[in-house]
Amino acid sequence: MNTESNTMTYRFQPIHLHWLSLDVVAGAVVSHLAASRLPTGRTPINVWVTIILGLVVLGIYSLDHLLDNHRSVPPRTQRHRFNRQYEPLIRQLIMGVFALAGALCWFIPAELWKFGGGMVAFVALYLWVVSRLPLKSHRQALKEPLTALIYASGVWASTWFLGQPVIWESIVLGVLFYLLTLQSLLLFSHFEAIQYREVYNLARWLKRASTMQVLQGITFLTALTCVTVCYLTDYRYVQRLAIILLFMSLVHLWMWKNPEKIISNERFRIWGELVFVMPWLVL
Repeated sequence: MNTESNTMTYRFQPIHLHWLSLDVVAGAVVSHLAASRLPTGRTPINVWVTIILGLVVLGIYSLDHLLDNHRSVPPRTQRHRFNRQYEPLIRQLIMGVFALAGALCWFIPAELWKFGGGMVAFVALYLWVVSRLPLKSHRQALKEPLTALIYASGVWASTWFLGQPVIWESIVLGVLFYLLTLQSLLLFSHFEAIQYREVYNLARWLKRASTMQVLQGITFLTALTCVTVCYLTDYRYVQRLAIILLFMSLVHLWMWKNPEKIISNERFRIWGELVFVMPWLVL
């Protein structure tokens, strides 16, 4: 047997950063930093918590892709094909980031331990449940709301357990952040339903008309809430961050109305993930 055929070689390409979900990690870290700065924009940042968040997001997304690839159907997207091709390396990456995140947990505030433990248990249960859902079932529509809840909780709600006073503005903007995450995932599922007719997801369950109503409704609610927050708050940083969240929602709506510009080669995912880097503008 030719041993060279069993040797896996890896050659880096820039698109691999996206396929490894590093754009997701960047959005999570930047959004977390923006939330951690509330309310004045000068609140100290806990570096260790931020690093752990990035590692955990990378590990969870990579593990989720591997679990998707263990279904009976061939890998559907370029990202899934990449993860299957380099599965042994991806497994090593997952074990490494989780091990490092676990080691760094000793540096996080005590208040965050219970929250983190609850998140770990919930994410483990989520991955176990979704890995057993039938592929052609409308129960797949549960993935987007639950994924949005996990992402928003880890990114935003984790800042409520850092030993700082929790202000009402952070809670309101945190709920908006969850809705923006759900809006983003619904947008992704809409484009996937167009590209892959066999896909069962939230957009296919809602159908096109209802999907559009939900997307527009989230943008309207975001605009109304952001205006209200800007009027009531005493902090300029809160106002700037609220405006950024509104622009994030408007970008999602622009993506919906201009599919021809972003749907090829799954560019909609890159656009959608980079939307969550926009809070960098207020840091």
